Amino acid sequence: MAIPKTTVRTSHAVAIRANGVTIGQIQTWAPSQNRGVVHTYELNSATTGEVFENVPGNLSNLTIRVDRYDLYKKKMEQAWGSSFSIQMLTDQSNPLEISEKWSNPDGSTELLVYTGCWFTNLGRNLTANGDRIVSVSASLMYERVRAFL
Repeated sequence: MAIPKTTVRTSHAVAIRANGVTIGQIQTWAPSQNRGVVHTYELNSATTGEVFENVPGNLSNLTIRVDRYDLYKKKMEQAWGSSFSIQMLTDQSNPLEISEKWSNPDGSTELLVYTGCWFTNLGRNLTANGDRIVSVSASLMYERVRAFL
């Protein structure tokens, strides 16, 4: 993979793999996670009642949105190392381990590994307009992401 000569991170520098196999034709890769924060207030007649501190809550919504072009040889759900075809989401019987590897211009690499990945939605988008390429949108939930620098 060619390493870009820029200071701005670009998608050219990242490779997505599942079970050691590179997943190609990805158009969107969007991991996200949420955590609520609760305000606590000081209750005292001598104070203004402003926020005293913010208390972080539990981590939730560990998701990855992925859009990929469908290929005749390997549909989206087969590209992730599944030896079976997922017709229904319940056909996935084992979680996936997915790695996101960044190759930086200085020669260093960053590796993020997402474990316990399960498809939560999967759907094909067909259109009679434009380029008529069949794309697939999916979401995965993961249980943990670890960084290896």
